[in-house]
Amino acid sequence: MLGKLIKYDLKSITRFLLIIHIFLIAAAVFGRVFLTGRIDFEADEINEFLLTLTFVIYIIIFAGVSFGTSIIIAVRFYKNLFSDEGYLTNTLPVTKGMHLLSKTIAGSLWCLIDTLLICLCAYILMAVPVITEPLSAHWDEFIHLLGFQGQGDLTLFLLYMLLLSVVSAVGNVVIIEASIIFGQLFNGHKVLGAVVAYFVITTITSIAATVAMGVQGILSDSIAMNSGTASMAPESIDLAGYLTDIMNLSLILSLCLTVILYLLSYFIMRRKINLS
Repeated sequence: MLGKLIKYDLKSITRFLLIIHIFLIAAAVFGRVFLTGRIDFEADEINEFLLTLTFVIYIIIFAGVSFGTSIIIAVRFYKNLFSDEGYLTNTLPVTKGMHLLSKTIAGSLWCLIDTLLICLCAYILMAVPVITEPLSAHWDEFIHLLGFQGQGDLTLFLLYMLLLSVVSAVGNVVIIEASIIFGQLFNGHKVLGAVVAYFVITTITSIAATVAMGVQGILSDSIAMNSGTASMAPESIDLAGYLTDIMNLSLILSLCLTVILYLLSYFIMRRKINLS
């Protein structure tokens, strides 16, 4: 039954998400062919306005697609469980916990796909010969400059990033679902309650992350690197170690937050569902 629920939930959101991600890929290909692929980086005077405008436009597109993915997941979760459609959904011989798990899996899968496609489109835009050829010729030096000992360390780092992306995808969906579930506790103001709950959760998470970074000394390292007061040569900056510390902290916080919010959502759904 869980497999059938996941299939249904994927089908209900894929038809919308497929459209915006096809647009994303088409926009990236268009940008590569007609914008970044045509800029002469070796010219004496690069059209800085065109280059800046291109980056701004595509940052907006990437952010818009990511936001749109979250909105579609949120709307489908709300409509399927807490609107008039919820009356039909709750007549199915399926536990509320299974509904929650199914929608979490389906939403997380699309959040992960969204992240990977955005990375792919960024690569399509930026993988012009003037960038890729020097990197290929000096790849080992570039890896060591970042703080990695070799290709093996970089590969492990990328795999770790993939793991963090999976955890973040699940965490983002759980935050969205938890916000909607908390919001339905407010009679007559379920949508507003969900919005308020989302901002409260994300604000508390940001504060907790900042405090944790301060305790671990990551925040001071970040300030030193950004301000340039560390008086360090570029080759002496352990960028790999710095990024790894941030990723370790992000992984721990994401796992803790995801587990707590998922359990709270599960218990609330078992006790009360407001369809009014």
